[in-house]
Amino acid sequence: MSEEIERRSMPWLNVVLDWEGVAAAAAAFLAALLLGWIWGPLFWIGFAAMLAALAAGRWSRRSPPDILDGVVAPCDGIVLSVERDEPPTALRLSSGSFLRIRIASSPFSTNKLYTPIAGGVDLISLAQGETNVPLAFRPDDDGLTRAYVTFESAGEQAGIALASGGLGPRIELAVETGDVVRLGRAFGTRRLGGWCDLYLPAAMSVQIWPGQTLIGGETVIGRLRAGFDDEMVMDAVEVAPPEVRKEVVAAAAAAAVAEAAIADEEVFDDYPEPDEIEAPEDPAAIFARLREAARKHGESD
Repeated sequence: MSEEIERRSMPWLNVVLDWEGVAAAAAAFLAALLLGWIWGPLFWIGFAAMLAALAAGRWSRRSPPDILDGVVAPCDGIVLSVERDEPPTALRLSSGSFLRIRIASSPFSTNKLYTPIAGGVDLISLAQGETNVPLAFRPDDDGLTRAYVTFESAGEQAGIALASGGLGPRIELAVETGDVVRLGRAFGTRRLGGWCDLYLPAAMSVQIWPGQTLIGGETVIGRLRAGFDDEMVMDAVEVAPPEVRKEVVAAAAAAAVAEAAIADEEVFDDYPEPDEIEAPEDPAAIFARLREAARKHGESD
């Protein structure tokens, strides 16, 4: 990645325009010239439409962090709130407590949506809005275009609920159920801003706060499994037989969830005291046992 950036003559030039946005902007500019020929002030109507088309088609190249169990911002915007909330039924998240991180994006924000976690796509739902609702003033307004996407990684889930104005193709998704996605990769487009509610397990410790500006695909929100040591897990997965590899990830995830619950005790008052939580088995001991099983498996072959 560093060599690729070094080879660029202008590494700071990351802004890109979708061809659809360029075509719409060109059409709006021609319409502005025609309107201006009819009556001068009408030119500015078409000019405003050209700016809106350019804003709708603008996106930026991003460099996702290399974190195995990381969670990144799914879009550009400002954090409005971080609180516990019940996820919408459309996301079909498993039972349990979830954090809702509400992000607001302006019409001039870049238009790409990014995968918050690495894993698989569990669910996709998209409902286009009504054409008589071109603007979105509140995320709960009727007639908005709405999309729901659920991601899964080693037993942990993350859900995204999107809302934008109803006029035109405001939200488009480029993934399908069952797809495997990498962290921070673009999975869709949301034009002219809107809202994004990101639902994460409540046991997770987040590193953002209301009022913070997020960069989609890059800003790290937290880690799904605080006790998940990347190098240790990858090493264990590599040497373990195929039939026990899932056990490696599941064991580390279970240990990390318990550790995260202890770490978050100060944030949420209704968490149990640390001495009331059953201490998980040390992941290092689990991995050592699995390595020994892999060695014996190789000798038996």
